[in-house]
Amino acid sequence: MERRSALKMMAVMAGLGHAAKSWAEGVSYPTRPIRIIVSSTPGSATDLAGRLVADLLNVKYGQSVVVENRAGAGGVIGMQAAASSKPDGYTLATGGLGNNVLPPVTLRGLPLDIPAALTPVAQVAEFVNALVVRMDHPANSVPELVAYLRASKRKPLYGSNGVGSSSQMTAELFAMRVGLKFDHVPYKGATEALVGTANGDLDLCFMNLPPTLPMVEGKHLKALAITSSYRARQLPNVPTVQEQGIKDFDVTSWMGIYAPSKVEPAIITQLSEAIVAGLATPEYQKRIIGAGFEPKLRNAAQFQAFSAAELTRWGDVAKQAGIVVEYGGAKG
Repeated sequence: MERRSALKMMAVMAGLGHAAKSWAEGVSYPTRPIRIIVSSTPGSATDLAGRLVADLLNVKYGQSVVVENRAGAGGVIGMQAAASSKPDGYTLATGGLGNNVLPPVTLRGLPLDIPAALTPVAQVAEFVNALVVRMDHPANSVPELVAYLRASKRKPLYGSNGVGSSSQMTAELFAMRVGLKFDHVPYKGATEALVGTANGDLDLCFMNLPPTLPMVEGKHLKALAITSSYRARQLPNVPTVQEQGIKDFDVTSWMGIYAPSKVEPAIITQLSEAIVAGLATPEYQKRIIGAGFEPKLRNAAQFQAFSAAELTRWGDVAKQAGIVVEYGGAKG
């Protein structure tokens, strides 16, 4: 399903070049309030991103922009609400790797085709993952950890914040790159998985940096690597996985704004340009960094191409690792 959806997404991207011709001249947008549906709880990463964009669009257009939290069912409730809304550009949605890419490639029986139902408008930010082990672990680098795991007489255990989560997928990609097989221990949330790692119940854990950083700074966990192609500004002395010899390993969790798939391409383009230009200003760059994110911006065409590539990439990882389960509210 993810490959068909990726093709559909690429077709939409191609149509952006003809946006001006497909939209009647003289039609102004927006002329009334805009709603942004957030498929998670207040204070979450996607909620913070949604509120930044809401503030920006309010200033840009002088129209009220309402953020509506519709959490539940691994983000599906909010995405269904956005996808079924009138495709006029007045209902948008937040999303990202955990909501828009991983569920389609790891869950069977989803109530909607997420990539086909929602069109990427603009990427807002990304945040890195960290590879952590317990403080007294003998390994102090990725090569040392791999050597330690290979010498072990049992299959290594890693934890995540749920089946199909970015935490699990990152660990499985790492296992493939180093030629090992891991056993997965899913937890209810990031904190539980990190505590399990700190207590020595797990051999390793890949987790988003925001919940991991306090435990690293508090000397409860040892960070061996950052999963992105660049070092995290919060942990500048921790090298990346790639710097430590693992090629083709660049993983971040990213967030963006989406719209129902049948919204006029010209409106998508207008919103994309407004969001990217606004978030590129020093004021919003500072706010993005202050929220713990990296200000990684992509316009509609770039975001759609990137999303299609991510669907293919993580679909391949899911198949190779055998991570496909029946839908039942799994975490993103």
